[in-house]
Amino acid sequence: MSEISIKCPTCGKVLRIEETPTINSAKFICPVCKEKHIVGNCQRIQKNQQKDIEATQYGTSQSTPSVGAEETQYEPNGSGANEETRVTDAPVNVGYLVDSAGRRYQLNKGVNTIGRKAMTSNATVQIDDPNGYMSRNHASIEVRERGNQLLYIMKNTINKNPSYVNGNLVSEGDQLILNHGDRLKLGFNELTFNTK
Repeated sequence: MSEISIKCPTCGKVLRIEETPTINSAKFICPVCKEKHIVGNCQRIQKNQQKDIEATQYGTSQSTPSVGAEETQYEPNGSGANEETRVTDAPVNVGYLVDSAGRRYQLNKGVNTIGRKAMTSNATVQIDDPNGYMSRNHASIEVRERGNQLLYIMKNTINKNPSYVNGNLVSEGDQLILNHGDRLKLGFNELTFNTK
């Protein structure tokens, strides 16, 4: 079977997958950032773009991971009989944040805790912050349905460095409805909010 290469929308890691007829609806957990995604929602990398890109390979149980390698959990829709691990409850992506380096951080329905990427962080959306000015639990964005619309509600948490939306300070306990294109500043990290 042929392989395709996709890019994890959260961490940017390039992953190689065996192509199947139902590959676009297949669900997986990235071995690097541990976020759940659907293959069809990921950017495909063309063969001419793959030069000098390190890729992580995964697929069916016919290929055995090397000792010490991280296992990617993967299930094509409808089959699952020969797959390494089943994933049955993939989140629904409903928007994302983009940092100044162009990295995308997916948002899902429900409460998305936004925080600094760290081994000890429990944030569901972990942002790369080499300077450490963002708290590990800096803010949250709750995505909820209201009629036929989605509401995006940002709340600030207790943190040492401030949060801003479109240049306006967000105090502890404030709740703001976000709109597509809003600019967030968490610590010194500047992010742009995008709807689906």
